[in-house]
Amino acid sequence: MVPYTPFEEEHTVADESTAPVHSVVMRGYSDVIYFYPSWIASVVCGIYVHVAAPTPEMPGMVGLIFTLLFFFNLSIIAFDYTRMTSIIVMLIVVIVSLLSTMYDGIAEALRHLVDQPLFMNASYYWVWAVLLTVILAGVVIKTRFDYWEIKNQELLHHHGLLGDVERWPAPNMRISKEINDVMEYALLKSGRLVLMPARESRVLVIKNVPNINRIEAEMQQILGTLRVSGDKN
Repeated sequence: MVPYTPFEEEHTVADESTAPVHSVVMRGYSDVIYFYPSWIASVVCGIYVHVAAPTPEMPGMVGLIFTLLFFFNLSIIAFDYTRMTSIIVMLIVVIVSLLSTMYDGIAEALRHLVDQPLFMNASYYWVWAVLLTVILAGVVIKTRFDYWEIKNQELLHHHGLLGDVERWPAPNMRISKEINDVMEYALLKSGRLVLMPARESRVLVIKNVPNINRIEAEMQQILGTLRVSGDKN
């Protein structure tokens, strides 16, 4: 019997992590996928109000928190939080916070602004939880019938319930990764892929691709392998 050593396990794990990639699947999601924080909040708030709210005033505060979170979620869909925009927003928050510590009038105005409880019962949150579950589940299911794949030296677009497929040659394909929204990247590490197959007049765009850095690295690996194979031929 060959004795086991920890080095052999580390060597095996390293070999698996550097194994060549033979296919890459890319799924582009609807913007609605970024509402998953609101879905989580609706479930948590529903449970809290139904079971654990200690005083009649607390459901009102929970309602305000849920409303502010939902509003923030809407802003992520409505606007692009570029790096510059995110920095400006953070600076505004810091400046307002500092001013509120220096001037009592500003602090009082902020307290009055947030001291507006919104009373919503547990049924309200459960309705939102169910509706968001249906929508988010539909978005995820759709990506199982509409997705992109690089396989066998081809770029494939699978779409439709009957499994329709469009094909482009993968060798010499140019790809571009774009991460324009900081908040969307923070939520799903997502971004946009722009694909330019050889001898194709149109540009193929896949929006809201989760884990885009990993996907792009795997695509670069498989396309590099195709280039090497093409050069040898």
